[in-house]
Amino acid sequence: MKVIRTLFLIFIILVSSALTFTYCQTNIVNDLKSKIANLKAQSGYLSDTSYLKSINNLAFYYADVLPDSAILLLKDHAGYCKKAGFKEGEVAVNSNLGNAYQTKGDFEKALNYYELAYQLALKNSFKKAVPGILVNIGLVLTNQGNYPDALNKYYEALAVAEEKNDKLLIGTILNNIAIVHFYQGKMHEADSAYHQTLEITLDLKDTLRTIYAYNNIGEVKLEQANADSAIFYFTKAHELAVLTNNGERLASVTNNIGNTYLSLDSLEQAIAQFEKALEISHKNNYRLYSCKALIGLAKAKNKQGKLKEAQSYGLSAMAEARQMGQAQLLRDASQILAEIFEKDGNGMDALKFFKSYKLFSDSLNNLTNIRATANENANFRISQTKVAFEKRVVRQRWILFTVLAAMVTMAVIVWLVNRNRHRLNKMNTDLLQKNELIKMQKQEAETTLAMLQSTQAQLIQSEKMASLGELTAGIAHEIQNPLNFITNFSEVSNELMEELNIKTEKLATEDKEVKELLNDISQNLEKINHHGKRADAIVKGMLQHSRSSSGQKEQTDINALCDEFLRLAFHGLKAKDKSFNVKFETDFDESIGMVKIVPQEIGRVILNLINNAFYAASLPVKHEGGLEEKHEPTIWVSTKKLGAYAQIIVKDNGPGIPDNIRDKIFQPFFTTKPTGKGTGLGLSLSYDIVTKGHHGELLIESKQNAGASFIVKLPLQ
Repeated sequence: MKVIRTLFLIFIILVSSALTFTYCQTNIVNDLKSKIANLKAQSGYLSDTSYLKSINNLAFYYADVLPDSAILLLKDHAGYCKKAGFKEGEVAVNSNLGNAYQTKGDFEKALNYYELAYQLALKNSFKKAVPGILVNIGLVLTNQGNYPDALNKYYEALAVAEEKNDKLLIGTILNNIAIVHFYQGKMHEADSAYHQTLEITLDLKDTLRTIYAYNNIGEVKLEQANADSAIFYFTKAHELAVLTNNGERLASVTNNIGNTYLSLDSLEQAIAQFEKALEISHKNNYRLYSCKALIGLAKAKNKQGKLKEAQSYGLSAMAEARQMGQAQLLRDASQILAEIFEKDGNGMDALKFFKSYKLFSDSLNNLTNIRATANENANFRISQTKVAFEKRVVRQRWILFTVLAAMVTMAVIVWLVNRNRHRLNKMNTDLLQKNELIKMQKQEAETTLAMLQSTQAQLIQSEKMASLGELTAGIAHEIQNPLNFITNFSEVSNELMEELNIKTEKLATEDKEVKELLNDISQNLEKINHHGKRADAIVKGMLQHSRSSSGQKEQTDINALCDEFLRLAFHGLKAKDKSFNVKFETDFDESIGMVKIVPQEIGRVILNLINNAFYAASLPVKHEGGLEEKHEPTIWVSTKKLGAYAQIIVKDNGPGIPDNIRDKIFQPFFTTKPTGKGTGLGLSLSYDIVTKGHHGELLIESKQNAGASFIVKLPLQ
């Protein structure tokens, strides 16, 4: 999260450096407004490039402080520039729109406009605008967590800057690349680069860039747990931000001061700073800094034990982060919400946000090796650029030397040429060797990354299933014995009651109350026995769910297996309930042939799905008005060969599965059936058998009151 603050702190530096604009002073804006008004008073002002250029300049200043005004100002302006043949103006319009949406935190739109500006600049050979646009694209990609592509854009910009030999622009871009050191935890390198930037800004007497430099160094110090130094640099940045009345910088630096106090557990001071930052951000619509302030407040309130307030701030931050698509902020908001809900005893919400935190955290961390590889490639490209530069210098010196040494003997000239050629050949050889080494390192890094991702997924799944198996098996075994006692003693007691009823038949009529009491006791015992058997069925289901299969896969006729279990299910239900009457139809693809599976396990899956389909088809279906619709209960069982998969479809014409519970349908113990009709383990067990035991898929297709289809996809090999 801290690095994103650093990225935005240098954002305006990069734009202003690349596009050679200056900081938006009030008198400049007023002069532009006056000029625009005068030009607009003239006829044909829409075809006047001076008017079009002035609008673009004003929009540039607005983009950073009044982004909505900039967007409104540029509405239809690209069309006017195009109509006037002002190609450079079209590039500026799209670049300024990218700046405005970047300020608003709408990174997708910002990226679209920057890409359009970049293509127009290339098409019309506006090389001057290319570096700034490339860096802006890199910033958006960085904010989206796409670090490799961001680095590529930075190095493209660096190549152009070196070609122009623009030292200030080179320093600015290299400073941006140095942020990678921050991500990699190389704080010493990051600190050194930012101090170099500070020296440049002080030498140029550029107040705005100096604010950024102080703030960057402060963040490095905070990351190094050097709170005193962090406060020192943040305070300097804050003083300059107040002096220049820069709201965006005030919001950013105030948030950083709040984070510093938070690290020192000075909670009241931290809360005061975050509230100031939030007020400034809301006033100016700085969504990024508003989200960071909300996260800071959530952390501070959590430390104070004020969980309800912390929860409210955390959820607001999560909503802001989702709207912006900020991966780092989504990670940080999820992390603090998981901590808050866990502390509040809300295990389900805590688990949900912890999963969200892990998702975003892993997605960022998994880029580490890729970033390292990109960094090595970048070093190689920089080396190539340096060598090319050295070649140009050598060539220029050689020309000068030949002019001055026209009278020198041919032997000396030949010796110098051979020496330079030998040195250049050696450089080229070294570069080729380094290139090969980098390629090998890249391949090794990619292979290692793939292996790590695969191993991580396997370990997580193994640990989850092992924990679930141990839990369910332990609970089931503990419950089994008392359940056996309940059912056995209820049956014995029932037999005793029958004998007692026979003996009480001889009692006098005035003892009817005794007989009624005995009947009540007999009924209670029957209920105890019934519910004991239900509990016993659930326990057996748990044991079955936790038991890992050791069956061997064998070539099996899927069509015959489906047909066998369809008829087994039908006759089983018919035997239990004579009134059961559900029609079934089959459509088997004979081209499937034999499939290598564990027939007992897949048979269990098919039986579960068919039993569920019979049950669903027999339920009433309602119209939109709530009236029940008469229909002929029917299920369809079909098979089909789809490429490398054999597909089994079990479809019914029942009421379907509501959207709000579809994601829960494969969870253990979740059932849509009434109490006593199901244990909630059948679909969970089926899902594990198909996905984990056979590396297939189990999918659902359903519409409300229009039936449901369960699709099993099994690999043919």
